[in-house]
Amino acid sequence: MNIENLKNSLPDLHQAEVSEKDFGTIDYTRPLNEYPTAEKISDFLLSKNTKNIHIYTEDLNVNGIAVQDSMEKYLAKDALQSSHFKKALISPLHLGFSLDDDKAELEKLQEKKDNLELGTFLHECILEPTKFSRVIVEPKSSLASREGVETLIKFWKATIEEQGFGINSQGEQIPVFQTFEEAKNHVNCLGLNLEKQDGLKAYYRSLVSLSGKTPVSEEHFLKIQILKKQYDRYGGGILKEILKHSKREISFYTEQDGVELKVRPDAIQFEENIGVNAIISIKSTACEDLRAFYYNAAKLDYDLSEGMYQEIVSKVTDRDFNTTIMIMLQTVEPYGIAVFVWSGEDIEMGKYKFRTGFQIAKECQKKKHYAGYESFAEEGNFGLIQMQLPLWNNKVLLPTHI
Repeated sequence: MNIENLKNSLPDLHQAEVSEKDFGTIDYTRPLNEYPTAEKISDFLLSKNTKNIHIYTEDLNVNGIAVQDSMEKYLAKDALQSSHFKKALISPLHLGFSLDDDKAELEKLQEKKDNLELGTFLHECILEPTKFSRVIVEPKSSLASREGVETLIKFWKATIEEQGFGINSQGEQIPVFQTFEEAKNHVNCLGLNLEKQDGLKAYYRSLVSLSGKTPVSEEHFLKIQILKKQYDRYGGGILKEILKHSKREISFYTEQDGVELKVRPDAIQFEENIGVNAIISIKSTACEDLRAFYYNAAKLDYDLSEGMYQEIVSKVTDRDFNTTIMIMLQTVEPYGIAVFVWSGEDIEMGKYKFRTGFQIAKECQKKKHYAGYESFAEEGNFGLIQMQLPLWNNKVLLPTHI
């Protein structure tokens, strides 16, 4: 075996290793006192005497692209996002495997079932509060029988008639008669017949879509109503103020050192409206209390995503986005809401993780090689990792008297 050839063939990614020493000596991107606090935001809102203003998306295109595109287009874009850098911190091999994740997510989105995902829907309600009032419980009828389908069609036609309008694919209100005609035309375009079961099913689904409402189970309906009450009264109605004239679900694309990057925050808000340029993130959770949520946020590396959002959105817009506001929605009792302002220390740690993951990804792209765990071995040790169990494993065992 040629030792020199073997040494040369091993990837030199050792510089990307993260140690406890590194955590204590990371270089901050800015002084911590430049990160606004919850108090600064609340003081601004208390003293504010002007209306929120609208910022146009085209005005955000300075050093990259800011566009309100679909999630499908965002996922189809060949660029790295925060989930890739989280994988890179585990190992370059994990990064390599994750590069097809966007394709998998896109396929999952395109094949999405009709069943409502409560967390996803609540997320949408926060960004578009009118959705809270657009849920409805439909009759329990089976699509397997003609009678069941006809019952559902009758229900949705009555719902649209009572509403007085339908909603077309552009989100515009259309007359009731036009709504029914569009539903029938949809069936014809599919080459189906309203006299047959599959045609009736297609007609039913088209009516649901054109109604502008979302069918939910009775259980989900009650949960959504509880969250709506929490939304209205939290902090004296602060959520409406924070989100008014924010930009929702805008995709940001840019390039850094030859690597294409993308982010898609839930929303961004501007200093003209709340005193700071802020990233707004919404997280639904089954955590039972705030301590559990904090633990989960650390475990899932939320800080990396938030740090990357601040850096990329600041670069693209040429605005200083130095604040992250996170809205937590509980999907378990008591279905509470919490609004957090992230600390400067946590954002700096997230930026550090992002930069470290970025360097790993950049090196992997350059070498066209995604090493496994051998990248964590000392340089020149041929992938042999000196193992040491965590300190909590060192414990004195209780004496046993038999």
